[in-house]
Amino acid sequence: MTIQPPPSVASGRPCPVTVPPAGDVPSLELFVGDAEFTVDSGGPLLVRGHGVPLDERVRFHEKDEIGGKDVRVWHVSQRDGGFVAEPLAAF
Repeated sequence: MTIQPPPSVASGRPCPVTVPPAGDVPSLELFVGDAEFTVDSGGPLLVRGHGVPLDERVRFHEKDEIGGKDVRVWHVSQRDGGFVAEPLAAF
């Protein structure tokens, strides 16, 4: 079985969220707990994992599909009527 490495994403570069988690009211609460969303990082990228509130944003730990290991950390915030996810270099 071959494991595919996660796609490369530049740290510190905000990516617009093109498909937020499903919910009635668009808010950061949609990213808290287990969730998935899509960002535009030069192409569509599906992000799955778990988010926790952190001040005015959500710290989201992206997980891989096999074993649920951490892939990367994102800070998700509301901006200009939508959401932006910024990948971080630190765990």
